[in-house]
Amino acid sequence: MIRHPAACCLSVLAAFGGIASQAAEPEDERFARGWRLALADQAPAPARRPNVVLILADDLGYADVSIYGTRLQTPHIDRIGRDGAVFTQGYVTTPVCSPSRAALLTGRYQQRYGFEYNARQAPDVPDVGLIAGERTIADYLGAAGYVTGIVGKWHLGFQARHYPTNRGFDEFYGHLSGGTGFINVESRGAVSLPSEAARRERYPGDPRTDLVVRGTQPPSPPQRRRGGRILRGAEGTVVREARYITDVFGDEAVDFVERHQEEPFFLYVPFNAPHSPFQTTRRYYDRFAEVESELQRIYFGMIAALDDAVGRILDALETHGIADDTLVIFLSDNGCAAYFQGLCSCDPLSGGKLTYYEGGVRVPYLVRWPGRIPAGTRIDEPVSTLDVLPTLLAAAEAPFPDDTALDGRDLGPLVDGQGRWSHDRFVWRNYPTVAVRQGTMKLIKPHQDRPGGFLYDLAADPREQEDLADARPDTVASLEAEIEDWRAIAVEPLWSRRPPVTYSVCGIEPIGFEI
Repeated sequence: MIRHPAACCLSVLAAFGGIASQAAEPEDERFARGWRLALADQAPAPARRPNVVLILADDLGYADVSIYGTRLQTPHIDRIGRDGAVFTQGYVTTPVCSPSRAALLTGRYQQRYGFEYNARQAPDVPDVGLIAGERTIADYLGAAGYVTGIVGKWHLGFQARHYPTNRGFDEFYGHLSGGTGFINVESRGAVSLPSEAARRERYPGDPRTDLVVRGTQPPSPPQRRRGGRILRGAEGTVVREARYITDVFGDEAVDFVERHQEEPFFLYVPFNAPHSPFQTTRRYYDRFAEVESELQRIYFGMIAALDDAVGRILDALETHGIADDTLVIFLSDNGCAAYFQGLCSCDPLSGGKLTYYEGGVRVPYLVRWPGRIPAGTRIDEPVSTLDVLPTLLAAAEAPFPDDTALDGRDLGPLVDGQGRWSHDRFVWRNYPTVAVRQGTMKLIKPHQDRPGGFLYDLAADPREQEDLADARPDTVASLEAEIEDWRAIAVEPLWSRRPPVTYSVCGIEPIGFEI
């Protein structure tokens, strides 16, 4: 259900995630125009096409944003939802970093073009990345006259043809790999846990402090591996940055806003926080003195830094008078990394990164466009990150591609409350594990090619504690048929995956997934 303040509740049909672009031409055109036509009745047309700021957190759990939970406070991230729309069932296409990002930026299931597994640098996978011909949000909006920039983590390939400025972005500041150091752990003010120590079994509230590293040396840049080096511009100039990298990414994003405030822009800010390694600074660490678990305390500090950086971006939009002309979206690429024991919350969802349980694939999903989206809007219908690209094309009045099948829909008719649409299904796969949701029913299969799996009714059991597979074999068979139908769009993965990791969390069955 969608709830708007001071307005009657509207019931919107939504099952889940199918392939929108195969629909008939009139329906596609109606959805493509839905946002701008519906908004025309509510407010005058903007003086210019909206700016777009797309903020992506890294491994941030659903419960780690205070608009969804009570673990810690994230007031600046909350501003986006409080002043716009909160999606309570927003999903990514996979619970692992780079394929999720590929789908977000292309608006297409990553399996359509072989990006099924995590992009990584290894001798057995010398050429991984977003293949030629797949267009990104930056490609589409750049062609529509937007200046485009990315600040943060790329993780979509390491060769020149994959480089951000060769994939639609005019500007780049960040790193190419899946992770990098946040700060030199020996620098004065740094507080960290060695990654090997953080992987040890720990329980919530673990008071041990003997594993904490507190830096005492003068500030200096950390040693970063090749893919984790901080780069600037089309030339890939290496920047030896000593400051806490989350702070730096926030400042670079603000700088982009200030330099391009007079023209329509698309700014993509994929932070690497709060992905491991677990490193923060005393400034953020000291905010959580009441937290006994050092792992959680440092993790919360990393989220606080992320929240402050988001706040500075929002403040910059306000300062330069362009907040009302800017569409802001906040997401995470997947759920919390629950394979670090004691790191994540089991409330309100179970599971975490690498799993197809709700805690792995349901993420914070907030959208703000002042004057266009009523403040305080709550949307309970399930949506996908696949919906971001068509939403931005519609908002920017940019043409939809007529030669590429998109898998999402414009969110406009949902957030303004004047339209309704539904997805048929949503499928997650990191072969051989696969899952599907249709309506409120969700099937998780440890192996695609073997019968059966774990069946849950998300309406009655959002924490996925009661397996209904034995009691409802017809539903299992129906959902397996949906998976088989979906497989028609998938191609063979272009590279291999790492060995699976098996872990059990929140009382659910352990299943092996890629790390």
